[in-house]
Amino acid sequence: MEDISTRYISDNELIQNFKNGDSNSFTVLYNRYLPLVYKIKRKYYFQDVDSDDWKQEAWIVILKTIRHFDGNRGVAFGYYFKRNLRNRAFDIIRHENASKRIRADKKVNIDSEDCENSLMDSSNHMPDEWAICCEKFKRFFASCSPREKRIFVLIHQGKNPQEVADILHCHYRNVTGALDRCRKKLNSL
Repeated sequence: MEDISTRYISDNELIQNFKNGDSNSFTVLYNRYLPLVYKIKRKYYFQDVDSDDWKQEAWIVILKTIRHFDGNRGVAFGYYFKRNLRNRAFDIIRHENASKRIRADKKVNIDSEDCENSLMDSSNHMPDEWAICCEKFKRFFASCSPREKRIFVLIHQGKNPQEVADILHCHYRNVTGALDRCRKKLNSL
């Protein structure tokens, strides 16, 4: 069998080769559209999907796209795959945002080294701005007491001060006081 990596083969030919049992054709096709996979990952924010999970989702989507693709309909495979992948991204976001599916016990480990990545979204920042932001956040978080950290994380997760007070079994004023101290620490950076 000829080495398919040495010459350009059309998407339709790769699809046909894959359907005939050539797994290398699938790998070539998937790698051809990997930049699109990364682009869509950067475009949308997923709470619970990391890069490896997203690549696996794309792998599944491209398999389904190949199975349902009909080259005689006048639609390019790349466009069809892009649509299917975007639709999968929307499904994931819709699932994450469904209020009945949000886990009430979803927590951020405030003791982990990677805590700032779980509290901040890097998708809207340039790399140098992101690095500065991470350093400031590390300094801020290091200056907080364990109680202030816990309150900050709960507020960041969308809880209001009264809910935080109920969760931590403390008075509402303790929560607002801790938030005021957090604001002052953030403003001093």
